[in-house]
Amino acid sequence: MAVGNGGGGRILMLHGFVQSGKIFSSKTGGLRKSLKRLGYELYYPTGPIRVNKEAIAKLHGWPEQDGKKDLSLASQFDSSDSVDQIYGWYLREGPDLKEFNIEERTLDYLHDYVVENGPFDGVMGFSQGAGLAGYLLTNFNQLLNLSEEQQPKLKFFVSFSGFKFEADQFQQSYGDKPMAIPSLHLQGELDTVVSEERSMKLYNCFDAATRHLIKHPGGHFVPNSKNVVTHVTNWIQNIESTKSRPTLERTSPKPDGPELDDDLMDMINSMGKI
Repeated sequence: MAVGNGGGGRILMLHGFVQSGKIFSSKTGGLRKSLKRLGYELYYPTGPIRVNKEAIAKLHGWPEQDGKKDLSLASQFDSSDSVDQIYGWYLREGPDLKEFNIEERTLDYLHDYVVENGPFDGVMGFSQGAGLAGYLLTNFNQLLNLSEEQQPKLKFFVSFSGFKFEADQFQQSYGDKPMAIPSLHLQGELDTVVSEERSMKLYNCFDAATRHLIKHPGGHFVPNSKNVVTHVTNWIQNIESTKSRPTLERTSPKPDGPELDDDLMDMINSMGKI
């Protein structure tokens, strides 16, 4: 489709743990529709790491109910209990939040995805996807081995329940200088998966002059309420208002991940509303 009426562009959407591009697309339905009216296309890649539900239940120490592990992905990670194909951008090696690395296949996959579908104007992420995006933004092109032609400087970042990678091997990348890219951080006041303390550590990695924080009265999910969607879209419009972009002919992307029927998509989407 032709993008130009709203001066929009492309936004890279990084889903949370045990989700997929398809699930994240349904979870951000209200935001996606509002941004599309402004001329933006949202692209939803699916992380390359397939996740086994039983292994995750053991890793996270989920409680047992009637002698069985509670495998409620919907309640734990804002995912879906009805979808077997769930993915992540990395997999923890133990219960400690620092026990993980970013595999080369994740970086290679995102390199290829940006080359094939970009360049992008901004990036949004939820939970693990927001944490990964925040880390990549320390030096997006270098970490993904992208030239400036393949991916010009990103213009904005939106984080839903994001967090800073705290393992020692990532700290040099964050450095002491705050990231200058305009950033919007949304945190649920009832979020028990990503605490406010963890979320604020990511927030504090960005320049105080261009970072913004919104708290919503919910838990660990992307809020689709009209009020929050309006805040996000207005913020993006304000960021873009002083920038001019050429009109490009672009095709509407399809989110990666397993296909979901319409009834299941509606059910998943309803979980993310407040």
